[in-house]
Order: sequence, then structure tokens, then C-alpha cells
Amino acid sequence: MKIKEKNLRKSPLNQFELLGANEVGLSKAFAFLMGKEPNVLYKFLRYINISTKNTANNFCATSIEVERKRDEGRTDIEIKQKGKYHIIIESKIGSNKIRRQRTQYLNSFENERKKVLCFITGINDFNKELHDDIEIYNLSWLEIEDLLDSKEFYRNKLVQDFINFIKKGYKMREQKEILVQDLGNEKEIQRYKKNQVYRRDLVFGSPLYFAPYFTRKAAMEEGEGIAYLSKVLGILSLKSKDIDNYTDELTKFSDSKSLRDKWINGVKRDKEINTVFTYFFLDAPLKLRNPLKKDEGREKGRGKNWIAAMIPKNRCVSFKEFAKRIIEVENK
Repeated sequence: MKIKEKNLRKSPLNQFELLGANEVGLSKAFAFLMGKEPNVLYKFLRYINISTKNTANNFCATSIEVERKRDEGRTDIEIKQKGKYHIIIESKIGSNKIRRQRTQYLNSFENERKKVLCFITGINDFNKELHDDIEIYNLSWLEIEDLLDSKEFYRNKLVQDFINFIKKGYKMREQKEILVQDLGNEKEIQRYKKNQVYRRDLVFGSPLYFAPYFTRKAAMEEGEGIAYLSKVLGILSLKSKDIDNYTDELTKFSDSKSLRDKWINGVKRDKEINTVFTYFFLDAPLKLRNPLKKDEGREKGRGKNWIAAMIPKNRCVSFKEFAKRIIEVENK
């Protein structure tokens, strides 16, 4: 692993990346985060329906272990508070599925009031099972990312490092795919077309691609609709006046200095230098032969899996639906 490239002021890596991009590394990173940040631990506990107060005494009485060796095997993460709960977490990444672990650790639970077996996978696993007094939860790592990628943890560097770690190092299959949003403001259109930057109010989450919908009012030469598709190379929330302090982060997104300079100039278009916005840093756009439009009409169900009327904030569509629409337009 290369820790630092020449000509960088500091290493672009964060501490979690030293663990490696594998299931063990991800489990250790998540356990470490819960052990350092009580708010993360108790938000996760509430998510799996464990009601316990976030107090110093409760946190002190809680143990978190990784790779606990038992007769049944080695567990990934165990969280326990004596007299209250015992949680065993098994993690998978990529397309790996939970198989024998579904029953492997049923005899590993200690006699606590609440027993939870939690599977966190790279793909959503909807298998539901019941085993006497043991509760079973099937989560995806995307759910964990969404749980933490919120305003509550926006200024918490350790949490943000963890989020960036799982975004960068692990390919989640059920990720938000293509963000579609109206674009009608001339300044924002020019920022997109000339600087490959999309700016919006503070937002959380990370789509893979961005597809601007040029409104009829914008009167673009491409016409109304989606005329371009851009890969999202990185996302930052910041004040425009601070963009020069983020050159190391931009280097993570692209090794092209000309593209990074274009992005910086795009952020500097803002006059509201003291307001935090979220900036999407984009690759060169792919131009579609024919713009894709919203579903018209008034019938019930129009826009299903697609867009209609006013596009909601954070509207994401799948690659499958996007490709289907392209084919339909080409065949007209």
C-alpha cells in the first residue's frame, strides 16, 4: 500500500484504510467506531430495536469484541452489556452471502435478557428466520452508511472517515445509482457544463452518477430533458471560500490537475462564500443522442421508477430503468 504520493502535502489515507479492504478490516473498523463514539453505538442499537439509554454508565458497562473465538467458530463482532443484551454480528462484503453462519452461532449466546444475531452484508439479504428467543436482523452495509451519513455526524471526523472508508474501499451493489434533478438556473447550468460541478444545499448520501434534467424554462439547445450523464467522482460539503484547503481530498477523486483546477474554479463561482453547500465533482459527461423526458399525462402510476411532474429532492433511478428509457426513445 502506498501511504503518500510525491508532491502531496499529506497522505490522503485515513486510519481505517490501513485495515485493508476485506471483511475483517470492515468489521474491525465498525467495531472501533462504536467503541470510540457512544452516539454511533446507541444509534445502531436503536436501529436493531434495543432500547437502552445512551449514558456514561451504560457505555462503560458495555463490551465490544472482534474475532471472538468460540467452540462454534470465530465471530466478527460481539457487543454485550451484562444483564441486558448480547449481540453477535456477522459481516460479508461484495456478493458473499450468509450461509452456515445462520445457525452456526445460535449456541454462542450468553444468558442475557435480549439476544440478537445480526448479519450485515454487501447485498440486501431478505431471508427471515426465527430461533426461539434469538432475534435475527438482516442488514446491508448501505443501511449502515445511510444510518451514519446524517446531519448528526456531519462534523464528526471519525464518522466521516469511516463513511469515506466504506464508500471508497467496498463496492455496494444496492447503492443509489443515478441522481436525477432539475437544472434550470443559468449559473448552475454553466457550473455543470464548464466546470463539471453540481452544487446543491447540504445533502447526505452518495449516488454513482448524476443526470441533470434541463427544464423547459432553461431553453437549452439540447432541448428539455436529460441530455447528459456524469459519473460522480467525489462529494464534499464545504464553504466555497475554503475550497483551496481541500486539494488533497480532490486528489483522491482525480489525478488530473486540469480537472481539479476546473472543479476549484467551479466552486469559486459562488458569491455565498460563508454558506455550506454540497458539491458533486463530476467526470466528463456522456451526451445522449436524444434527451430523456418525464412521464406525461395524469394517469395513476405515471413516473413509477422514473420521474414525473416536479422531480423530488434526491430522486434516484436505477441503471436498468435509465437504459430502458434510452431504448424506448431510440425506438420511437
